[in-house]
Amino acid sequence: MKVDTAKRRKLKTVWRFVWIAILVCSMTGGPEIASLRAAAEEANGQEAGASYSFEAEAPVNSYSGKAGPVDCNTCSGGAKVGNLYQGSAMQFNEVNVTEAGIYKLSLSYISGDSRSFMVSVNGGERERFTPPATKDWNTVGVFGFEVRLQAGANTLSFDDDGGYAPDLDKISLTFVSASDPGTGPGDGEDLELGAPVKTVKYGPIAVTRHVKGMSVTSGSLKLLYNTENGLSAYSWKGRGEEAKIQGAYSSLQLDRYLTSKDYAKHEFKLDEVERFQDRGGKGIKVTVNNKQDGLPTLKQIYYIYEQRDYLLTQVIAEQAAPMATNYIAPLIVDRRGGVDLGQYGDNRVLVVPFDNDAWSRYLSKTINTDLNNHNYESSELTAIFDNDSRRGFVIGSVSHDTWKTGIYWSGSNDRLHKLNVYGGFSSLASTHDSLPHAKVSGTEIASPKVFVGYFTDYRDGLETYGRANAAETPPLAFGPGVPQGVPVGWNSWGAVGSNLTYDKAIETSDYFKEQLQGTSFNNDGQLYINLDSYWDNMNDEQLGQLVDHIQANGQKAGIYYGPFVYWGDNLSQPVEGTDGRYTYGDIVLRDTQGNPLPKLDGAYAVDPTHPGTKLRIDYYMNRFKEHGFEYIKLDFLSHGALEGQHHNPQVSTGIQAYNEGMAYIVDALDGSMFISASIAPLFPSQYAHSRRISCDVDGSLGSTEYQLNNLTYGWWQNGTIYRYTDPDYMTLAKGGSLLAAQTRVNATAISGTVFLNSDDVADPTAREYMEKLLVNPAVNAVAKKGQAFRPIEGNTGTAAADGYILKDGSAYYLALFNFTNEPVERTLEFERAAMDNKGRSGFRVTDLWTGEESRAKTELHVTLQGAESKLYKLVPVAGGGKK
Repeated sequence: MKVDTAKRRKLKTVWRFVWIAILVCSMTGGPEIASLRAAAEEANGQEAGASYSFEAEAPVNSYSGKAGPVDCNTCSGGAKVGNLYQGSAMQFNEVNVTEAGIYKLSLSYISGDSRSFMVSVNGGERERFTPPATKDWNTVGVFGFEVRLQAGANTLSFDDDGGYAPDLDKISLTFVSASDPGTGPGDGEDLELGAPVKTVKYGPIAVTRHVKGMSVTSGSLKLLYNTENGLSAYSWKGRGEEAKIQGAYSSLQLDRYLTSKDYAKHEFKLDEVERFQDRGGKGIKVTVNNKQDGLPTLKQIYYIYEQRDYLLTQVIAEQAAPMATNYIAPLIVDRRGGVDLGQYGDNRVLVVPFDNDAWSRYLSKTINTDLNNHNYESSELTAIFDNDSRRGFVIGSVSHDTWKTGIYWSGSNDRLHKLNVYGGFSSLASTHDSLPHAKVSGTEIASPKVFVGYFTDYRDGLETYGRANAAETPPLAFGPGVPQGVPVGWNSWGAVGSNLTYDKAIETSDYFKEQLQGTSFNNDGQLYINLDSYWDNMNDEQLGQLVDHIQANGQKAGIYYGPFVYWGDNLSQPVEGTDGRYTYGDIVLRDTQGNPLPKLDGAYAVDPTHPGTKLRIDYYMNRFKEHGFEYIKLDFLSHGALEGQHHNPQVSTGIQAYNEGMAYIVDALDGSMFISASIAPLFPSQYAHSRRISCDVDGSLGSTEYQLNNLTYGWWQNGTIYRYTDPDYMTLAKGGSLLAAQTRVNATAISGTVFLNSDDVADPTAREYMEKLLVNPAVNAVAKKGQAFRPIEGNTGTAAADGYILKDGSAYYLALFNFTNEPVERTLEFERAAMDNKGRSGFRVTDLWTGEESRAKTELHVTLQGAESKLYKLVPVAGGGKK
């Protein structure tokens, strides 16, 4: 039975999204405390509040698309609303309540598999929820979330977001609170440090001991710590503006919940400030020791760099006796207005997915979100920014050896009131974990090291964050025989899927040799022919002959492997490469009771630390190297980061196991191949030359928009933590039109990039599109730059931006997109795009597809047909220009 190349590839649930959070983290406690608090608050609210119930099938409600009432013997009232799929919706009308405020909504629903739905209250912003699957399509389940209602009549709209939603029975509403989260900033007692006592300068950095604490100043950045109350603050000043984070502290969950601010002593000693120099630059290390009898010392550490707009912070717990925890937070704010940008335009919080599985999207969410915030926990990093001015904070982990880092937040009035950056994040939807984050034990436990910075342009901040991660852990270097340029070529999956054969691969290699390879569709003469899943439809003799044929055509051969998955069901099956020593039952990842973890994407996770897994890796890697493959796509890597019971006793967390498994693969390949990570966590990032920026892209216009959402908020990975970002392949024939296929090429070219086609060369339409769209030297030159374009706007919610820009010396490249099937008019103001034209009177604008030139002075106006996109080069000119 063939299993390792995904014979049961991708049993993915398309409508499973990252915005669910099963394990909720509280702002003032760890995950366990949060669960208790949430239960108590829910109980209190339901006891005290008024309750209401509304049937989905009530005549007063309205329906669209396929949705409507259907009989249901197990539902209240004997009916439900069903058929919410493919653009259908229903609306509860005349939802009357006597008091305005926050209500707990309990949705009675039926969903035999896990399905998402969107909700809008009174025509407001739509929010996504994904309740658990019910036992079957006859069993009613109940799923709760919060809504804010006005006194009197309200409407609640439910829709399928173009997919498939649960059937709806009824909603019940229970009044919780009329309280408002606050409209103004909190107090600033943590800033009152008293008179300065002594100042010591370390180059451009000044450290001052105050009567009630200490302060550190480096450029526009100022750190303050009050040693009387244990609270700290960060501020950045410039041009009369100030951004600040106030009331910050650290926390640790042991048998009780500990916070640094509640300790008896907060000790800072000026003579213990240390100089340091690392790959990120020069700076100083400042430590505050929080001490109390009977408790571990909490060391709050700050790394302040010279001439940087950010610092790094970490908390370390120390004591003589071993301890264990799965929650440690270096940065918590729980104060009204505690995180204040000093800008109050279109303020946003970026929600980042843990990985790129299940068609996950980034979310640019309004900062004024204070309900259901567990849905919007960000993984590893966030940006808190004003899209109007682009000023903003960037906060995120730069250490990825032990913890999964989560970021919880809540805000209103254009400020955050709660922020919790912690190690120990675990969520069925985001990290795919069915188990809580594993505990880390020892006499010393360190949190993730967290980047905290403020920038005049959040996009600069995200790129700086990427470089800070690369300074901590550099990206994977190229082996001596591996071409360092953008990979150009073909991948089999979009073209033939499971029908990959020796003859098809030969036909494809020959077609590229004869029709495309002599054009600009290569990179310094290099072109890859890559086999995806189902390469094992061929035997070893055929694989060897195929590689020889590919190489004879002047091409390089690529292969595919899923190192941390088992696609079969027979746990007694011997593991390849182990000579019968191990079965899959030995190497699958299990929980604390010894049960295999639930399948993810249709596959069992295998333990990256198990010797049987490593022998299997050796078996396949040696086989691939012997055949002469020079490129490998590693897929379903997130399985290797799941929490579970690992074979290596020194490994407790999923990230520790992932690091061990990926490092083993890199060592096994020994620099012989270009390594492309496909479905994979964003971090750790040092084990692949490229990583897919999104999940699978089938070539349709909708999937291209989805991929560009991931570029809109993930472009900064390119050239920082990864050499290249991979937008997946170009299946041009599936675009539906030549314009949509061209849009797919543009999206791939600007994504920084792995430039691979994936069409069936026997398809006449595919050949037509390939021979028109893959041979443009100007467009291909943009792709081969290997640089990701920046988004122009960052307020798109879960959608993609429609404009992107790349600065190249004094010139600019500009990409504009229309994701609809109707014509649209677009006007781009050069000032908004931050295009420098000082001392010049305009730009020479060249359409890279047609070669047509025009002039523009202050803006560019474009008409885009349905599904059309444009790729331009703009060069400043001294002559006159038109508006």
